[in-house]
Amino acid sequence: MITVVDSSHVIHPSLVTMVVSVDKYTVQCSLVGDGMVGKSSIAKVFTGQALDDGYIATTEDSYSAPMSVAGDKYTLSILDLSGQHDYDKVRRQDYRSNDIFVVCFSTVDRESLESVQDFWIPEIRQIDRKRPIILVATQTDLRKEDSDHITAEEGRNLAKQIGAFSYLECSAAQKTGVKNVFEQVVMATLKCRKRRSSLIKRVFSR
Repeated sequence: MITVVDSSHVIHPSLVTMVVSVDKYTVQCSLVGDGMVGKSSIAKVFTGQALDDGYIATTEDSYSAPMSVAGDKYTLSILDLSGQHDYDKVRRQDYRSNDIFVVCFSTVDRESLESVQDFWIPEIRQIDRKRPIILVATQTDLRKEDSDHITAEEGRNLAKQIGAFSYLECSAAQKTGVKNVFEQVVMATLKCRKRRSSLIKRVFSR
């Protein structure tokens, strides 16, 4: 919150930047999507942890890892939230504290794709319509041609419909594309922060 004591005083741009981001080298993201789509797996692969042999339902798990993007070092804080639709009250409390949403679906589970548009995006947008979203297709190692599995084209089309910052595909089992997902998380967050900082500077320069 900014309190203007005297309208004749000009707020220095550096103070505006501090308001926009208290810790510019920390990025907080939330992983959301239906259960069993592999959200926890990509978080574990990224942070160097071993994958579980079977499915373990998640209520709320947190992960943290350092990461370098464009020569700068960041701490990426990942909140892996429940995929159960009836945990909405718990998730919404966490939504307010993050910078970006990573919305996941499985390439071999068409219902999880439908949930993105019908459930997850509406739930997120009820809380915040401006925070960036990255749409991620998981379990690409299980996708087969000539099947009902979800194609990359379908994923890209949905990303456009929901206004996602980007669309990415990955496989935790093969450890492919996972690092790229979280690089995009940092890049999207930085772009959003820069845009917000420019807006605030324009407001206070009037």
